[in-house]
Amino acid sequence: MTLKKWIWTIVAVVIIAVIGGVTFTSHHITQKAYTAAMTTGRQAVSKENYSIAESAFQDALRHRTNDQQAQGHLTQTQNFVSAQSAMSDHEFSTAKSDYTKVKNAKSGSSMLRNRAKTALKLLKTVQLKAETFQDVYDQALTQNQGQSYEASNATLDRIFKDAAAKQSYYTNIYNHAVDLRSANNKAIKHGGDGTSDPSSSTPNSASSSADSSSANASSDSSSSSRTTGLTNSEKQAAKNYKGSNEFTVKKSQTEINGKAITAAQIASARKTLSAINVPAGSFSDQDIRTGLIAANKAGISFKAYAQKTYK
Repeated sequence: MTLKKWIWTIVAVVIIAVIGGVTFTSHHITQKAYTAAMTTGRQAVSKENYSIAESAFQDALRHRTNDQQAQGHLTQTQNFVSAQSAMSDHEFSTAKSDYTKVKNAKSGSSMLRNRAKTALKLLKTVQLKAETFQDVYDQALTQNQGQSYEASNATLDRIFKDAAAKQSYYTNIYNHAVDLRSANNKAIKHGGDGTSDPSSSTPNSASSSADSSSANASSDSSSSSRTTGLTNSEKQAAKNYKGSNEFTVKKSQTEINGKAITAAQIASARKTLSAINVPAGSFSDQDIRTGLIAANKAGISFKAYAQKTYK
């Protein structure tokens, strides 16, 4: 081999070595950055710093695009955060769905899987307790409407004497119970004969029976009994209302899964509408029921349905 060929051979070897070294160094740096990001993410999950964990796993994906391990951790963390948020908003069906995704994740954090399992057990207890409180409230409301105010208060005591009732999960139903007790006490103060305080009304559409009796005595029409206690302008608005109401629909249009939609559910839905700046007063009770039924069929919360439909 000539000297010239030897020189070119040496040059080629040097170039290959340099390129190989650069590639190795680059790969090593990328691997190191990926490992550091994943470590940061796992540590953040351990400390329940989920926003930091999400950022760390996203950083890992920038160093290794489409990496299943990093993507699994990121998706699982995001689902867990979503479940926590839904739980805080009392959107229990959404929380259950997201927690289940975390628990069943094939790749991701075993720590998050265990937390999701624990959360699902708590959620089951919360849902059962919420249903119990709702049933107690509905019974008390029926007693109120029948002018059995002291009996209604005695029923409500089942909620007030339960230490769990003041937990954040049951804020709405607890507040409704407080309002109903206040209405009962005012009625009792005025003789317990159904005469309501002129400055207030029974919560959740519980109207005065005395007023209804008076209206029925003066008129046999169903429209007049429905507008008892309203001002002249409100009576005219009710008469002109063209929307659906409980007197123009079938029984199936007032139920969810075979269970009648309660006054408390309607009141809660109206609060939801007001919270998202939708005029709740422009909806009849049946309009609210229709929305609740539609949200249930779609598998979403009434809030999500309202934001999508009414805004």
